[in-house]
Amino acid sequence: MHETGIKPDFITVDGGEGGTGAAPPEYSNSVGFPLHDGLPFVADALIGFDLRREIRIICSGKIISGFHMARALATGADMTNSARGMMLALGCIQALECNRNSCPTGITTQNPGLMAGLAVSDKTQRIYNFHRQTVKSLAELLTAAGLDHPEDLTRSHICRRTSSTEIKHLDEVHPDLEPGCMLNGGVPEMYRRDFDVATADSFLPVRGGR
Repeated sequence: MHETGIKPDFITVDGGEGGTGAAPPEYSNSVGFPLHDGLPFVADALIGFDLRREIRIICSGKIISGFHMARALATGADMTNSARGMMLALGCIQALECNRNSCPTGITTQNPGLMAGLAVSDKTQRIYNFHRQTVKSLAELLTAAGLDHPEDLTRSHICRRTSSTEIKHLDEVHPDLEPGCMLNGGVPEMYRRDFDVATADSFLPVRGGR
């Protein structure tokens, strides 16, 4: 983005925790970074190239509770998505039939007989209640931390157990970077390998064609 000048308005980071029943098991079980590793990587890369102010970050990855939202916002997200939480509130029982048109709850099917089991009047209230209470729980966490706004959350507010005997703040696990530091050769060692193999050419759109 820095070399080409091509910048998106936002980047959505979806952690490797995805749970759709339509996904191949090897992909859903083994491919991708967990969100708590992938999100700071994206945020730090944008900060390091002094692009963070121009690009928003949206994230998802088993975000169900108010704390999950707080942790993501503190780590570097501007906004969070909730797929699994909303699906469970809607009535998903994780039957893993999403791609077979045979979802027993009527959620992921076009079969009229199965769709009849999805009571819209009941489910809309459940979705509303889940969303309202989840946002409320985030507000309660902010109040407990003495903060006024989600934007006040930083990595220093979240702790992670790093071993059986040690707990660290996230700003110790993923130290804050100075904006533009990677432009001047100040690449953190933990990102050095990725930085060395990255090239703008591999992200350029394919031009021409038949």
